[in-house]
Amino acid sequence: DDIDHCLRAGTSPHLTERLTGGRAFLLGTLDDVMAGRVTVPADRPVIFSPFGLGVLDLAVGKFVYDEVADSGELHVIDDFFHELRRHG
Repeated sequence: DDIDHCLRAGTSPHLTERLTGGRAFLLGTLDDVMAGRVTVPADRPVIFSPFGLGVLDLAVGKFVYDEVADSGELHVIDDFFHELRRHG
């Protein structure tokens, strides 16, 4: 969650920044919310942009995995990852 990273590549927040001419619409990052430095307002809509977090990649990967597993077409490829011990 990085504001500069999020405000590029034509993301919705980037387009909003360009339209409004500034970043006043931003309250903070996900880290700010989780650390209690920013309180999510209850009196207006809040938009969270996961751009750059990999969350969408993980969600799509999980969806595809579940669909293939449910179809019975999931196949394990032995030794696909040549070495697993160094990854915990």
